[in-house]
Amino acid sequence: MTAKLLSGLLFSLTTSFCFAAGDPLVGTWKTIDDRTGFSLSDVVIRKDKDDHYSATIVNIRTVPGAATSEICSNCSGAQKNKPLIGLTTMTGLTANPDKTNEFVGGVILDPKSGQHYNARARLMNNGKHLIIHSRLEGASIGRNVTWVKN
Repeated sequence: MTAKLLSGLLFSLTTSFCFAAGDPLVGTWKTIDDRTGFSLSDVVIRKDKDDHYSATIVNIRTVPGAATSEICSNCSGAQKNKPLIGLTTMTGLTANPDKTNEFVGGVILDPKSGQHYNARARLMNNGKHLIIHSRLEGASIGRNVTWVKN
């Protein structure tokens, strides 16, 4: 390989890596159940052309002693009885322009209940944890769930 070709390849790989590493929210995350502490699934967060983030389930796990479902039986509308793998569980999250590492304006689906919640999120521990606060419209109290970067 010529030095010019090798340096061009190295530059291309470095540029691609830096671009991908530039958005700490994008990637694969392990979801942790706030009630049991067990990991329930892996989700992939992507960012669209309008700078909105969405999360899609790519793997599900069984929790000891709990009933296992592979479909969203409690969901409504187009998500009713859809397979959990491939299900989009979070949409519309955007970066908060006023606070670094905070995201607002999202909607998150709890596949167990079929409920949709308003969501905001914050990256913690150098981008290794994503704390998502969700609550029903008009509710004063919500839930915090943690996702761990894979």
